Amino acid sequence: MCHTHNAAWHTLHNVICGNSKKMDRYLAALREQPECHVNIFHGENDQLVPVDCSYAVQSRVPRANLKVIGGKDHITMVVGRQKNFAAELEKIWCDAKGNNVS
Repeated sequence: MCHTHNAAWHTLHNVICGNSKKMDRYLAALREQPECHVNIFHGENDQLVPVDCSYAVQSRVPRANLKVIGGKDHITMVVGRQKNFAAELEKIWCDAKGNNVS
């Protein structure tokens, strides 16, 4: 788990946020697939991955739904708000299936 998390962090920070040319092609392909929904959750006070990284992804995929969670960091955007986070994920999944959740 630690390796996976570290690898993901390096991918996000160094590749996507670092404006690496390698990701341009992938983000362009994602941008050209309007049926592919993109949702990004980011804690406002995240010290591990700057929130600017998520804004950078959103600028490359403008339809991306970015939710910056106020007063939360890298961990507390999920831990301590598990029910809210689970409900947000369920809504995404239901919307992807064409169902609406109230």
